[in-house]
Amino acid sequence: MSGDRAQTVLDFVVGMSVFLVAVGFTFAFVPSLLEPYAVGEGATVIVAERGAARLAESSLAEPSLAGAGSTATLSHACTIAFFDGTDPETASEESDCAWTANADDLHAELGVDDLRGLNLTVTQHGAIERLDPDDGTAVPMRAGPAPPGGTSVSSASRIVTIDDPEDRGPPETYRLTLRVW
Repeated sequence: MSGDRAQTVLDFVVGMSVFLVAVGFTFAFVPSLLEPYAVGEGATVIVAERGAARLAESSLAEPSLAGAGSTATLSHACTIAFFDGTDPETASEESDCAWTANADDLHAELGVDDLRGLNLTVTQHGAIERLDPDDGTAVPMRAGPAPPGGTSVSSASRIVTIDDPEDRGPPETYRLTLRVW
C-alpha cells in the first residue's frame, strides 16, 4: 500500500512552508550582508580625511613649513585671516597664505560640492578656541553649520600647533576637526 501512495496535502504544505521560509530569510538577510559595501558612506570619510589633511598641512600651515610635508604647525596670521573672512588675495600678499577661499566658502577651499555639509572647528580642551589679532577682537575658529541630528557624520581630526610670533612660551596644541555629512 505504501508504494501506491501519491503526495498528500500535508506533504505539499510542509514543503511549501519550508520553501517560503527559506525565500523570506534570503530576502531579509542578504541586503544586510551587502550594506557595508553600499556607496556613499565611504566617500564622506575620504572627504573628511583629505580635507583635514589639506587644511593642516598646506592651506593653514606656516608658509615656511608648507612644503615640508606633515608639519601640523598652523600660521597664526593665516589662521586668523582664514576664520576672519579676509579676502584670499589680501591674505596672500600680507602673510603669504596658501588658501584660495576663506572659512566663509569652505566648500571652495576644499573642492567639495555644495551638496555635502561641512563643519570645521579648532578646539582646545573641548572648547572652540579663539585667536586674538592685533586689534583685540577675538576670532572664533569655526566654520560651517553644526551637523544636523540623526544624520551620519564622518569626521577627521589633526593635532596642530599655532605658530604665534608674539607668544614666547611653548606651543600649545589644538584639535582641528572637519565634519562631513
